[in-house]
Amino acid sequence: MLKILAIDDNQDNLITLRALLREAFPAAQVLTAANGLTGIAIAKEEDPDVILLDIVMPEMDGFEVCQKLKAEQKTKEIPVVFVTAIKGDREHRILALESGAEAFLAKPIDELELTAQIRAMVKIKTANRHKQDEQGRLAQMVEEKTAALKAAHRKTMELLDSLKISEERNRRLITQMEQGLAVHELLVDENGKPADCNFLYVNASFERLTGFKSQDILGKTLTEMMPDSKEFLVEKYGQLIKTRESVRYDKYFPQFKKFFEVVAYSPEPQQVAVIISDITERKQTEEKIRYLSDHDYLTGVYNRHYYEEALATIDRAENLPLSLVISDVNGLKLINESFGHELGDELLKKVARIICEECRDQDVVARLSGDEFIILLPKTDESETSKIVKRMRAAAQEQSVGAINFSISLGYETKTSSDQNIQEVLKNAEDNMYRHKLYESASIKNKTIDLIMNTLYEKSSREMLHSQRVSEICEKIAKKMNFDQDDISQVKAAGLIHDIGKMGIDEKILNKPGGLDLDEWKKIQRHPEIGYRILSSSSEFSELARYVLEHQERWDGKGYPKQLQGEEISIQARIIGVADAFDAMTCDRAYRKGLSVAEAVAEIKNCAGTQFDPEIASVFIEKVLIEA
Repeated sequence: MLKILAIDDNQDNLITLRALLREAFPAAQVLTAANGLTGIAIAKEEDPDVILLDIVMPEMDGFEVCQKLKAEQKTKEIPVVFVTAIKGDREHRILALESGAEAFLAKPIDELELTAQIRAMVKIKTANRHKQDEQGRLAQMVEEKTAALKAAHRKTMELLDSLKISEERNRRLITQMEQGLAVHELLVDENGKPADCNFLYVNASFERLTGFKSQDILGKTLTEMMPDSKEFLVEKYGQLIKTRESVRYDKYFPQFKKFFEVVAYSPEPQQVAVIISDITERKQTEEKIRYLSDHDYLTGVYNRHYYEEALATIDRAENLPLSLVISDVNGLKLINESFGHELGDELLKKVARIICEECRDQDVVARLSGDEFIILLPKTDESETSKIVKRMRAAAQEQSVGAINFSISLGYETKTSSDQNIQEVLKNAEDNMYRHKLYESASIKNKTIDLIMNTLYEKSSREMLHSQRVSEICEKIAKKMNFDQDDISQVKAAGLIHDIGKMGIDEKILNKPGGLDLDEWKKIQRHPEIGYRILSSSSEFSELARYVLEHQERWDGKGYPKQLQGEEISIQARIIGVADAFDAMTCDRAYRKGLSVAEAVAEIKNCAGTQFDPEIASVFIEKVLIEA
C-alpha cells in the first residue's frame, strides 16, 4: 500500500494536501506532521514511500529537515518533494537539491503534477531499494564464499595434519580433496640460488583446476609448464624453504584465466607442497561491488561519488590549465515519457560513449544526475577544450538511437590559476551550458516536437495533415486577434501538437475506417491527458502542455477531461478547439463525407456559446474565413 508523509506547520495546508492525495490515491495511507522533528520521527517509524515537505517552518526549516532525513540510514532513500508557496527561483531549487531533495513542487498544487511527481518518486525509491538489495545480495555472496573458503582451508589444514599420522590415510584424503595439491622440488643454480622447480606430484583436483595431466607434468619444470608465473613462484618458494614458514596468497594466473588462493608449506627440505582453491567467482563478485561503488550502473562512466573525490585530487597546480565541461541531454524527460525509459536509457549509454571517445585516459567522465554529465580535463587549455566540445557536438548530431536523433548541450570553463575557486569554475561551466541551451532553445524545442510528432504520423498519416491544417488555422486566428509574435508562435506550435497524446492510442483505433464504439471513444478521450503528461515532463513545454490538456474542453463546461467552463479554459486552447472542430468537420472520412465550408460555418455559429468561445468563433468566421 502506498504510504505518503506530509510535513507542514500549517494545518490548513495539511488538510488540503490530505484531500488532494486521497482523491489521487484513494488506497494510500496519508501521514502528517506539524513540524520537522515529528516528521523525522514518523519517517523513521513508518518508512513512507514519499515525503512532501514545506520549506518555511518554525524551529527547523524544510532544508534542515531534508538534510537530517538524508543523513539517517533509515530514511536517506525516501524521496523528498518540497511543496511550498515560495517562488521556485534558481536559488531555492539549488538549496533544495543541495539538501538532498528529489523534486520541487510549487503551490498552488496542480493535482496532475502532484500525481505525476509522487509516481515518479515511488519509482525512484523502488529503484534505490532494488540497488541496495542487489548490493546486499552481492555482499552476502562474498561473505558466503569467504566462509566456504575458510571452511575449505580449515579442512585442508586438517587433511595436511593427517599426513603426519598415516601416510596411507593421507594418500586417500589427498586424492579425494576438492583443492588442488602439487608437490615441487626446488632447483638451484651453481651459486645455490633458487632457479626453478619441478613437479613431483599432483592430485586429481590439481589436474581438474589447471587442465594439466599428471603424465604430462610430472618431472617437468615451471619453466616448461608455467613460464609466465615461474619467476614469481620460484622467489616465493625459495623464501618459504629458507624460513620454513607457510605462506598464503591470492593470485590471478593468466594461463588458466583463474584466481587461485594458494597455501604453501615445506614438508621436506628443498620441497614445497602447494594447495590451490579456485576463488575466481569470489573475486569477480568483489570486483563488481568495487565497480558499483565508483561507477554509474547504467552508462559505465564514473558516478558523482567518484567525481567529487577525483575533483579534489585533480584540482592542483600541476594539472593547470584544468577544464570542466558540463553536458546535458536535450529533451530526455520528454523522450522517456513519449517512448519509454528503455529507449531513454539507450540514449544515455550512447551519449556516454560519444563523450568517452573524445576523452583521454587521464580525463574523468562522470554522470552527475539523470541527464547530466561532467568531464574533467587536466592540462587542457580553453582552445583545446573548445575543439573537444565541438567534436562531441558533431558526433552527437551524427548519432541516433533507433530512429530517434538527439542532441546535447555543452558548456565549459577553464581554470588557469591556483587562485581561482574550482566551484566558481564549475558554476561558470554550468552557466555557459545553460546559455548555449537557451541560445538554441527554439531549435531544440522544434526538433523535439518534430521527433515526437513524426512518431505519431507514422501511426496515422491522416493525423499529420490534420495537425498541419489546425496549426495554420490557429496562427491565422491569433493574428486576427492581435496576438504578439511570441504568442502567435506559441498557439501555432500548440495547434501542431494538440493531438500528441494520440501516440498513446492504438493505431488500429486511429486508422479505423468506420465509427468508434463506446470503449474506443473512451480511449480516444484520454489523449489530452496523455499529451499533457508527455509535455509537462519538460519545463520548456509546460505552457503547451496546458493548452493540449484543455483543447477538448467546451465553453459550457461539458467538455473533457476537467469540465472547465468559459474563461477557465486558456484562450489558446479555445482557439485550438475551433480550429480542430472546423478541420474535422470539413475533411472526408472513410465512413462519411466532409461538410462543406458553409455547413461547417453554420455548425460553428450554432455551437457558439455552448461548445465554442463566441468571440473566437466570430473572429474565425468573419475575419479568417472571409480572407480565405
